[in-house]
Amino acid sequence: MLQGFADAPALYLYPLLAGLLLGVVQIVVYFAGSVSLGDSLADLLDGTSVGELFDWLNLGRVPVSIIGMLLLVTFGAVGILLSDTLPLVPNWAYAFAAAPAAVGVTKLVGNGLARLIPQDESYAVNLGDLVGRRGVVTLGPLDDGHPGNVRVRDGHGELHTIRARPADQGTIIDKGAEVVVVSGGDGPGRVFLVMPFGAGS
Repeated sequence: MLQGFADAPALYLYPLLAGLLLGVVQIVVYFAGSVSLGDSLADLLDGTSVGELFDWLNLGRVPVSIIGMLLLVTFGAVGILLSDTLPLVPNWAYAFAAAPAAVGVTKLVGNGLARLIPQDESYAVNLGDLVGRRGVVTLGPLDDGHPGNVRVRDGHGELHTIRARPADQGTIIDKGAEVVVVSGGDGPGRVFLVMPFGAGS
């Protein structure tokens, strides 16, 4: 079995091993204390297409190491499984199935984890304290339909990605716009209400 694992295509074996390593890192970080990897990555990716993907994958509500672990492990595992099942197909071709599978699994598992995992150190602030603070729309536009994402810093400088929609019905707030949080909903799936910054002035 180990021999077969070692003979797996490197294109999928290395991501699988890297994902497992990230899982170990997440455990170490959990016991070592707060490390703001998510904040640093969010600042780096803010405004990019990759940043939009990570916002969609729950960056800010799920630790970035878990998102990375799910992406890498699923990509590697699906690629290796397909290489064993369809050995006559070129190794690179499995990526066309492995990549969408990795994104889909990460989204589904991330949605569940975002509801279930306890709030860690970077989310320990009372989310009600975000009311009145300014943020930027990172996944939008915001309208009366499905909530989008807004990135907000609390009074301690910690970064939060919250689900939000406009406070005024019929308002459309474009991605990248600066907003003010005016109200917060209740419950684990809480949706904040925001207004464009300067709208009341």
